[in-house]
Amino acid sequence: MNFALILAAGVGQRMRSAGMPKQFLKLFGKPIIIYTLEKFEESDDIDKIIVVCREGYTDRLEELLRLYHIGKVSKVIIGGDDRQASLQKGLSAIRDMGADENDIVVIHDGVRPMIAPSTIRENVRVAKKYGCAVTVHPVNESVVITDAPEATMGDFKKRADTYSLTAPQSFRLGELIESYGAEKISGDMPLLDAAMVYASAGKNVHLVKEQGANIKITTPEDFYYLKAMIELEENKFIFGL
Repeated sequence: MNFALILAAGVGQRMRSAGMPKQFLKLFGKPIIIYTLEKFEESDDIDKIIVVCREGYTDRLEELLRLYHIGKVSKVIIGGDDRQASLQKGLSAIRDMGADENDIVVIHDGVRPMIAPSTIRENVRVAKKYGCAVTVHPVNESVVITDAPEATMGDFKKRADTYSLTAPQSFRLGELIESYGAEKISGDMPLLDAAMVYASAGKNVHLVKEQGANIKITTPEDFYYLKAMIELEENKFIFGL
C-alpha cells in the first residue's frame, strides 16, 4: 500500500498573514492545502493520505475535506514542535494503522501544490525498487560552496551536478522508521528532513529529477508566483495547450 504523508503543521511566519497558517490561505477561493491534497486524491499511485495539521485547525481541515470531497484522507493528526517531530508523529500514525514495513510512504509539504502526477508516480516506483526516492530540482545557475568569504576554483560546482531538494521524499516505511532509530552522525549539518536522516543512517538516497515549478509557498512573493502558475495551468486546460 502507498501512503501520502502531508505535512501541514507549519506556522508560516514569513507570510505575514495575520496569524493564518499559510496552508489555509485561499487562492481563487480555494485553500492552498486543498490544491495539494487534490493532486494526491487524483493519483492512482496513492491509496491513503494522512495529514499532520497545526493544532487548533483540525476541525477546519476536516470541514474542508468534506467540502472538497477529499476521500483518501484516513487520518488527521496534530503536529509536533518542529518538522521532524511532526514527521515522526505521522509515521507512528501510519504504523498504528497496520501498515506493512514494505509499504511506501510519500512525504510531501502541504504548501507545495504544484506537484506533478508524474513526480508522484516516479517517487513510488523508485522507492519500491531502492527503498528511497528524493525529489530534486536541477539548479539553473552555477554554484559555489564555501564557508569562507572568498572562493577558490575547487569551490565552484557544475550546474549539471548540482540539485536543490524539493518534495516529495518517499521511503519504504520500515527502512525509514529504522533510520530514525539509528544513531545519527551529522557533524555540523542539522538533519532537517527525512532524506538527511536516512542518509545519516548510512543508506543511499536515490534521486528523482522533477520538471516544472514545484515551489514551496513560504513568502508573500511565492503566493503570487503560485497564482500565476495556477492561471497558466487552467488556461492550458481551457485552450487545449
